Amino acid sequence: MLNRLALLHPIAAAVALAVTVAACTNAPVTGRRQLILLPDAQAEQMGVEAYRQIRSEKGVSSDPRFTGPVNEIGRRIADVSGQPGMAWEFTVFEDDEPNAFALPGGKVGVNTGLFRVAKTDAQLAAVMAHEVGHAIAKHSAERVSRQAVVQIGQQALGAQFPAMTELFAQAATLGLILPFTRDQEAEADQIGLLLMARAGYDPRAAVELWRNFEAAGGNRPPEFLSTHPSPGSRIENLQAAMPRALAEYERSRYR
Repeated sequence: MLNRLALLHPIAAAVALAVTVAACTNAPVTGRRQLILLPDAQAEQMGVEAYRQIRSEKGVSSDPRFTGPVNEIGRRIADVSGQPGMAWEFTVFEDDEPNAFALPGGKVGVNTGLFRVAKTDAQLAAVMAHEVGHAIAKHSAERVSRQAVVQIGQQALGAQFPAMTELFAQAATLGLILPFTRDQEAEADQIGLLLMARAGYDPRAAVELWRNFEAAGGNRPPEFLSTHPSPGSRIENLQAAMPRALAEYERSRYR
């Protein structure tokens, strides 16, 4: 195993170097350097197509108990997003899973099941602002770019050491893709916290929301094997970012 890892190390290092050298943009709020190879227009088109497919496969709710707050919260968050040209669209899907998602181009979906955990408008705003954070930070395009670099490394390794292809895939997942996705989640939390505050929603509700998720959660995989930070980690990070968010909340024109 040690010999295999010794062979893997220079290839993994080369992939990491390519990511570092090619990173040419910075994420909003955090300033984190990003590798984005996918053009905006292509990413947005992919987002629109995926959104259409989801709408065709899942039931869309017209219940005003859900659509009313989602549309109002979405309007306010979009207004402070700094992306006036984005064609924002917020849709409620009839799905019991307490979840939401964002796709490139400003397409945001909220499941009806989320209302079981997000018990107030401010808590719902925390989730929606988080998803908008993913969109404006171009996390989908960044993931595609990151995975493309991993695939290049995997193909190069497979050509030289076919038996090690699976080992590289496992190492890349644990050491490159999953931590990166957790970084994106933490970044979307920071961006979302500021957006909800600017939109006039008390950012402290984000902490309450994740306590709700923590209480509702069952068995979770270890954090290092998860694409999402644990609720406890999220709460700690949100509390660290809270002073800036509260200052934005005090200045919000929506209050």
